[in-house]
Amino acid sequence: MYAYRYVQDDAITDDFVQDAFLNFWERRGEFHALTAIRSFLYLSVRNACLNWLKHLAVRQRNEMDFASFLQEEPEDDFILEDMVHAKLYVAIEELSDRAREIVLMTLKGTSNPEIASTLGVSLNTVKTVKLRAYRVLREKLKDFNWLLAMLLIP
Repeated sequence: MYAYRYVQDDAITDDFVQDAFLNFWERRGEFHALTAIRSFLYLSVRNACLNWLKHLAVRQRNEMDFASFLQEEPEDDFILEDMVHAKLYVAIEELSDRAREIVLMTLKGTSNPEIASTLGVSLNTVKTVKLRAYRVLREKLKDFNWLLAMLLIP
């Protein structure tokens, strides 16, 4: 009951009390009076509870900080992302009609067999056109490859 006043969780308080008795048992030769044993047990349980509460407070604070960090997206990130997307789509627009169509369908998540079926071409044609288009895009966007990789990886 003493531990429960600090930590309202029976499982946790049971562990603290058990640890206190275990520590007492290991050091039982050091105690010569019943009052010393009682004080030791109460202090051990109280300190374990206070340490647990301190740890809980730190963990909760860190979780809140981490959650707010994950939610924050500075304006600069949006501006940079928009700039890279704009450069990517400008480069795609400079591709041939067929290559542009295949690359845009790929960016929308369409599979190679679906592209081949939709466009009425062979699967090998889709793969070849896509390979050539990616080479052209890589060359045109070579200064932005690292940014593209970061933005396009799911």
